[in-house]
Parts: sequence; C-alpha cells; structure tokens
Amino acid sequence: MKVQVCTGKTCKERFSQYILTRLQNDKELYDMHSVDVCECPCTGNCKIGPSVIIDGNVETHMNPAKASEMIREKRKQWGKGNKGGKRK
Repeated sequence: MKVQVCTGKTCKERFSQYILTRLQNDKELYDMHSVDVCECPCTGNCKIGPSVIIDGNVETHMNPAKASEMIREKRKQWGKGNKGGKRK
C-alpha cells in the first residue's frame, strides 16, 4: 500500500507534517512493513486539504488521527489477517 501525504505550502500550514509523522510512527508501531509512507508535492486540493493519497485515491480534510485510522482500516481490508498487510 502506498500512502502519500501532501506537504505543499497550504497543507503544510495545516500541519500535514504531523500526519506524515503519525503515519510513519504507526508503520513501526503496527508492524506495517508493506505500507510505504512518504511525502508528495502539492496535490492541487489546497482548499480541502490536508490531503493524503492512498493507493492513488485522494482523501481530503485529513488530520493525524483520521489518517491513522483510515490506513489501519484499509490495511485490515487489504491484508485480512496477514502480518505486514501482505495480500493472500
């Protein structure tokens, strides 16, 4: 699973760096080795950011807790019971 956090100017002003840090910490905490968490440039959703892109799908109005919960839920659906979130 690829997760990108927008770190463009507006999203950064809305604390997207905290989202990025939370997701990187969650990756270690929840043993999610198959989740790639990185930053990305502006997604063009400045009015509705911060934005997080999960496997190509843009999620907006994000905050650290909301992003964390969304990733954990998607990982459960994606990897149903496999350690590290690997597909069956």
